[in-house]
Order: sequence, then C-alpha cells, then structure tokens
Amino acid sequence: MTYREELCKRKHKEGGFDVKAVRGGLILLLFSFLFTGIASAQVENQDCLECHGTKDILTMSEEERLELVIPTPGKEEVRKAALTLYLDYDRFRASVHGDLDCVDCHTEIGEIPHPQRMRLVDCGACHDKIMEQYKGSKHAEASERLCFECHNPHYSVPFSQLSQKERIGICLQCHEEGGHEWLPQREVHFRYLECTVCHSPRAEKGLLFHFYAKDEEGRKVPLDYEELKGFARKYGGDVAKAIDFNGNGVVEVFEINRFLARLRKGGIRSPWLEEEVLILRPYHSYTDEVEHIKDCTMCHTSKAPFYSRVILRVPKKGGGWANLPLDKAVLAKIPSIPAKDYFYTTVHGRNGVECIDCHADLTILREKEGFQVKTLGTPVCEHCHEEVMKEYRGSLHAKVSKKICFGCHDPHSSVPFSQLDTAQRQAVCTKCHPNAERAHDWLPQKALHFKYLECTMCHSPQAERGIVFYLRGVSKGGEEFPLRYRDIATLMDVDNPDLVKAIDRDGNGFLESREVLDFLKMLNFLRARRMKGVETINLGVKVLVLKPSHNFTDKWTKAKDCSLCHSSKAEFYSKLFLEIPEDGAIRTIPVDREILVGIHPIPVTGDFYLLGESRISKKDIADFFYIVRKIGYKWLDIIGILFLIGGISFVGLHGFLRVITIGMRRRRKEEE
Repeated sequence: MTYREELCKRKHKEGGFDVKAVRGGLILLLFSFLFTGIASAQVENQDCLECHGTKDILTMSEEERLELVIPTPGKEEVRKAALTLYLDYDRFRASVHGDLDCVDCHTEIGEIPHPQRMRLVDCGACHDKIMEQYKGSKHAEASERLCFECHNPHYSVPFSQLSQKERIGICLQCHEEGGHEWLPQREVHFRYLECTVCHSPRAEKGLLFHFYAKDEEGRKVPLDYEELKGFARKYGGDVAKAIDFNGNGVVEVFEINRFLARLRKGGIRSPWLEEEVLILRPYHSYTDEVEHIKDCTMCHTSKAPFYSRVILRVPKKGGGWANLPLDKAVLAKIPSIPAKDYFYTTVHGRNGVECIDCHADLTILREKEGFQVKTLGTPVCEHCHEEVMKEYRGSLHAKVSKKICFGCHDPHSSVPFSQLDTAQRQAVCTKCHPNAERAHDWLPQKALHFKYLECTMCHSPQAERGIVFYLRGVSKGGEEFPLRYRDIATLMDVDNPDLVKAIDRDGNGFLESREVLDFLKMLNFLRARRMKGVETINLGVKVLVLKPSHNFTDKWTKAKDCSLCHSSKAEFYSKLFLEIPEDGAIRTIPVDREILVGIHPIPVTGDFYLLGESRISKKDIADFFYIVRKIGYKWLDIIGILFLIGGISFVGLHGFLRVITIGMRRRRKEEE
C-alpha cells in the first residue's frame, strides 16, 4: 500500500486517527524521503492556494503561468475536461473530497513549484471497486480515465444529494438530449427517470413517494410537517405512526388510502402520492443496450424486479425525513401502466380485454429491436361502450369534455360497479367536485344523506336505484357490524342453517315485511341469551345505484320532494332486496315495499325512515276533487243518503239509550 493510500484511508476514517494507520503512514513517509527524496507532506494546501486559490490565474497568459511552474517541454497534456486551474476552496471543503489534501491525489507534487504537466490522478487508488465496474462499461471504450468527464473531483457532492435533474445533467454533458423515439409515453419516462436507471442494469434502484396537494390557486405543493401534524395528534405528532397505524413497519395500500381519505376530510385539497424513481446505489458499468428493460412488466408490476426498495418519505417532527418501507402492491395502483397481476383482477382484465384491444396502434409489444410503436393514441372507449357514450353525450360532463372517461375512471384499475361501496362511488365525483357536501346545505339531514347516498343517486335521474337491506348487529358501544353466516348459525345453535327457508317461510321467493320482522324478533330473542355483547339486531341499509346512467345533471328539482324516496310507493327505487349471508356467499331476495312503512316493536332500521306518510299534501286534495269530478252530480244524492242514514241512526241510538236507561231514571226520581 502506498503512502497516499494509507493517508486516504486515515483521512476518511470516522472517529479520529487510527494509531496503526498513523504509524504505517510515518514509516511510508520515511521510505518516501529515503528513496524518492520527495517530501510530499511538506506541501500544504495553502501553498497550492497561493496560485490556484485566486481567479487571477485564469486571466494570466501562458507565458506568465509558465513562470510559476517547472516547464516540461514535449510532455503530452492530459485531458482535464471541465477542470480549471482555479479552485474555490470553500466549495471544495464542502465536497465529498473536502477532507483530503491536494497532495493526497496529486502525489507527483513534492515541492513548489511543481512540474508543468503531471500524470493523471489515479482515482482507482481509493475507488478500486468503481474502477473494476468501469472497465466493463461502454465508457471505458471511449476513455480509460473518463472520471473527470462526468465528475469534477474538486466539487463533487454525495450521490444521494444530487437531484434527478442534476444526475441527468451529468449525462447530457456528452450525450445530446433526445432519441428514445421507440419509448411509449416518452415524456412521462423522461420526467421521472434518470438515465442510469435503465443504462446501468446492475445499479440498485428504488421508488420514492412523497405527499403532494394543491394550494388555493391550484398549484402543486409538497405537504410539510406543519400541514400533516394535525393528523398525527393521536400518535404524539409522529406522522409515520399515523400512516402505519398497525405498526408492522410496512405501509400497505389500504393504509395509504386511509390516510389520503383523512387528509381530504381534514381540508387538504386533492392530496396524492407522487413517485420519484432514483438510483439508490450507483454501479459504474454503463451500457447502451437495454433489451432487458424493454418489457413494461419489469417496472409496472407489484412484483417488479426493477426496484429493490419502495419508500414513502414523510416529514418528521423537528425536521428531517422518515423513510417508511412501502408494500410493493402500491406499484399496481399508482403507475399509469397497469401491472399484469393486478390488471387481470379488474373489470377489463376479467373480461379478456388485452392491451391492443384499446391501444389499437400498439401492435407489437416486444421484439429484438424493441417496441414497434412511437406514440400511443387515446383509446376509443365508444368501440365497446356505445350505449354509455350515447347517454354521456346528453350530459353536463359532455360540455366540459368529449372524452372525460379518464377523468372519472382509470381503465387499468376499474372494478365492477357493483363492487364499489357508497364512499368509493362518492370518491369518483369528489376528485373534481371537492366541495360537493358544502353545496348541499339546503338538504335536510344532510349528514345522513351523504352517509347513505352516492352522488349519482340524485344527479343521474335515469339511473336504476334500489335499496339493499342486510342483517346487522349493534354493540353496546354503538358499533355496527354486518352479521356473518357463522354468527347467525351460532345464534340459532344449528351447524348449517338454511337461512332462506328460515326467513321466507312460505317459500315464494319474496319476503313480506311480516316474515322479515318475525325473523328479527327471533334473532333478538336468541341474542339476549347467546350474544351478550350485542345490544340489538336490526336491518342495515344500503341505498345504491343498481344500473348507472351516464347522463348527469347538476339540477333535478324533482329530487327535492321528500315523498319521492320516503314512501312505500316511492318511484325512486325500482327494487328492494335483503342480503342473506350463506356459507361463503351472499344471496339476495326481493322484499315487499311495505317494509318501508309503519312503526314496529323492533326497529327495522337505525337511520332510514319515512316522511310525510300521515300528512295531507296538495296531491291528496287534488286526488279528492278528482274523485268528486269523476262521480259527477251523484255526490248530492250521496250526501242526502248520508244525512238520512245519519238522522235515522241518531233517532235509533237515542231510542236505544232511552230504553236501557229506564231503570236508572226511575231510581233517580224516587230519590228526589
């Protein structure tokens, strides 16, 4: 090991000097004096800075500079790329090499003045592993010592501190921006990826996510600790714990969705996660052959081998960042290109839709020479969804955009409409209408309506709507939960009960309200004996759009009539069902509308009730006069007959009372 190597190790060692290293350095220094006569340690940084620390050296003529050095005529000058004779010493001290002395790298300098032209610095003396990587690289074919073409050793900062733009800038010093015309979504890839992500196959790559939102002017802004701390009060202000609330050390997709929903409810405008693809540990063997990359599933799959780590970066209390490991399943949700393993669970994937069915211009995904498509056109949804597009053309949304499909639906992750609950359906609308709830202050019982109703229930008049009841338990603490098949079997003390037969006693496939109520009575009777922690068992309610219509409107005055929904004859609902749990499945049976009416000994539903059934409305009066007009002048005869019957009834009743009270009246007279 040379003196320079020993000194380099000593100066980079943390926690002070190593005694053995110092002793070895002194011995090597002695040998250096004896055999070379060069006392490198005698040259201090300040000696070098007398010339190289002033910008005057840049304005000197070549003759003036030659007076400062020992001329070396005939010796070839080495290529120094962007290096200059001037050194900004403060900037150098802040660099990754800032702890080194000048002579640690420039070992040829033993005295001042130094030779005019010297050997190229041997970076491999310290960076031997990197040099081994570099030898197998395309760059090594261009130059054996290309280090200075990419890196300025005087001002280099730790790789992790370089932004994506700065990393790309290193490559653009020699490689012109452009090319990659074969790459689908080229602009998106260039926005998120640095060059070495693909061109350094053995580098360790990672995906870094940050929280972003929109400010009042609609601009994209990162969310800092001050904005997030209010959502972490329960966890002592620790945002990381508030996100990873189950404490397993890995942030899962449902935890991300839960936290984003909390941000939206807390007034954060349109929060989202934005990703950044970075090299976590570089590898200096570069190539222009990236055949291994020309497969979308290398990156866009939850099992992507491309990323070694997926990280969520959140601000910490007191400053700094916490890096939380993210479940790789998040990759199937967030990137715009779907993962194969996730796509085939979506409504398109399950129906056999392939990439080229929508992206008609994407004819061949992969061949030896790469992708065969330069740009991707916009998929034409109308080819399959013709009826939906007909409805859409008459909608208010069509005035905003002819193809707003992608504003509401992600075709790569859409699931069947029937699988979405009320909150998920509302979330589709609130992406563009974040203040929808505030705009409905006129609505009676607003909180209840928003709890049970999705937006299209009222704003899509042609949609088919229904009410779905389900059996639920309510704990003594007020917590509601759906009853599972096993719960009911335990209550009934039967291994495999046929619940359909137990409820639908007449077996006609249609549930009368009395059948449902009797079954609830039985469950509550058994509950009191066998399910102590449950306060009551009743029916939960889900009011859903059964068949959507894409003709939306912002005003439907007819929906502001309470009796349109809250009536046993409500036109608003086309179907009523009861969900009955079975072993591993759910079965639905139609329910009589009369279940909506009346007051029963056992509450049927907790929140759903009728309005206006006992009131006389204008419609009732109009119906009465309609009947009168229908009868014509016969109503006079009817009134006469009613008076006659009333008179006879009065006389008869009076006579009857006189007869039965004869004895009473006689006793009263005798007493007088």
